[in-house]
Amino acid sequence: MTAISAVSSYLSWGAQTPTSAPAAERAAQPRGDQQVRESYNVKISEAYQEFKTKFQEFHDREQCFGEDLAREAYEARSKIKEEHQEQTSYLGRAAIWLRNMVTYGGGNASYEGLSKTKNPEEIAYSAFKTGGGDLGLQNNGFGDKLDVWKAIKDVSTLYPEDITDSMVAVYKAQEPGKVDTDAILAARDVTSASNRFMDLLEPRKNTINTHA
Repeated sequence: MTAISAVSSYLSWGAQTPTSAPAAERAAQPRGDQQVRESYNVKISEAYQEFKTKFQEFHDREQCFGEDLAREAYEARSKIKEEHQEQTSYLGRAAIWLRNMVTYGGGNASYEGLSKTKNPEEIAYSAFKTGGGDLGLQNNGFGDKLDVWKAIKDVSTLYPEDITDSMVAVYKAQEPGKVDTDAILAARDVTSASNRFMDLLEPRKNTINTHA
């Protein structure tokens, strides 16, 4: 068992507030790692909703945003991460540090390090996904939408904010390494009955990328 896997069960199941404790007693106790993780997912997702408007302003002009906005997104994510790491148990922090050393070569990924393999848009979007599956941690699901975006970006004008849950479901159902982009794009129009009325209010745009 590796050092990382050894603490995975603790992060998943340890340091939990007993559900049988009285409400007043639970409120007085520090949050367990699982609760900290849930808060982290929520805060990262909320931050994305704020940046989503900024991203859309560029895309409405058919422009890619640059390093300034990417750095702003990276710093927003870093602030939330630091706040929640301070609330994490010592064992939890040790596991995260070890995992980041293996993955990034440092305690946390730096902007400069990320820029070696990602462009500003990829850095900005990845700032709003949470991972940690190798530590038994739950994520906020945004990474799945980024995977779909990367799979279809060469043939589509859609951005991550345009990716629907139906598209994610179709992508996940496909055989690894064999991406059917037509099926994924077609799934964008698959909506639940409760959402159809709202969808009619949104203007449609061409989602197929054409090349001169």
